[in-house]
Amino acid sequence: MNEQLAQVRKQINQTDEQLSRFFSQRMDLVARVAKIKKEAGLPIYDPAREAQVLDRVSTAAGKEKAPYLRRVYQSLMDASKDYERDLMKPQPCGEEKTKDAFPLYPKVACQGVAGAFSGEAARRMFPDGILVFVPTWEEAFQKVSLGECDFAALPVENSLAGSVGQVYDLLLQYRLKISRACRLLVEQNLLAMPGATLDDITEIYSHPQGLAQCKKFCASLGQARTIPMENTAAAAKMVAALGNVHKAAIASSYCAEMYGLEILAPNIQTAAHNTTRFVAVSKNHFHTEHCNKISVVFSLPHQPGALNRLLSQFAALALNLTKIESRPAKGKSFEYDFYLDFSGNTSSLQIQQLMEKLSQELPAFTFLGNYEEI
Repeated sequence: MNEQLAQVRKQINQTDEQLSRFFSQRMDLVARVAKIKKEAGLPIYDPAREAQVLDRVSTAAGKEKAPYLRRVYQSLMDASKDYERDLMKPQPCGEEKTKDAFPLYPKVACQGVAGAFSGEAARRMFPDGILVFVPTWEEAFQKVSLGECDFAALPVENSLAGSVGQVYDLLLQYRLKISRACRLLVEQNLLAMPGATLDDITEIYSHPQGLAQCKKFCASLGQARTIPMENTAAAAKMVAALGNVHKAAIASSYCAEMYGLEILAPNIQTAAHNTTRFVAVSKNHFHTEHCNKISVVFSLPHQPGALNRLLSQFAALALNLTKIESRPAKGKSFEYDFYLDFSGNTSSLQIQQLMEKLSQELPAFTFLGNYEEI
């Protein structure tokens, strides 16, 4: 090793030892602050004080080093707040661990008609469930909200077409809990009347997601135009009712059997592994030891690095983030809500404390559920 480099590294090690001692002293002072705040009923987070400290240390570091020191101190301030919170022992949110038992024969609302992929997902999540089909996703939410159904099975993400934005918006609007989830391998097929050929087809009907998943195949039928419908199964049902050889639907093979159609082209989705993730929402939260996924939605303060600081808290606890999705906040221009999924179970004290911390510090925070993804 270069001798000069070794000397400098030795000095760095000595400096780190001093910093470590000063850090320990600082955290001892933070413990005293926590005790005073707890006795006085004061909040942990004091944004004015934090800004004052950051400005002071940045100025003392000089213009060249200030941005780097500010980053270090922001992490230090976050660690200090976490330490205060641990010492003050906050109570869990309270809503994440109710112990309602799943009903034996639940009524499950599904968007579409018999044969819809949402029905297949519902059967996978609730094998003994009674399926209730409704025209729209919002009506599925309403059925649960009004107590007419125990659950609603809803698509939230497709591996090819991406997130289903409207369902995410409805999750926040209705404030129902996610109780279960599953991933469904989707095989799309071109269905038409018996005797029809590919050359006959001039119109193709399906849900917009179905059309997006099969965009390449549809483009290969140059003479055919695509027409969106509310559901893949509804498209198949309509084609069967019209009895026109020039009309086709993109739907499942189950729909072909159900509505007496022929499969003109099987597995026409662009991606070989076309998977849709479904969730079941309910008014109650069903917590078990098998729950392995947590979903939350929140907004962030308008501060530089706010998202990075939030995500670093999950990294510090070694929590695996599986999805983050932003959606325009309703009624607010250029402001966003963030939907976050991560692996875990709220029986963990660390996760309970993190949820409590986020609920206190963020402008808005909603716990969507801790559930099993099967």
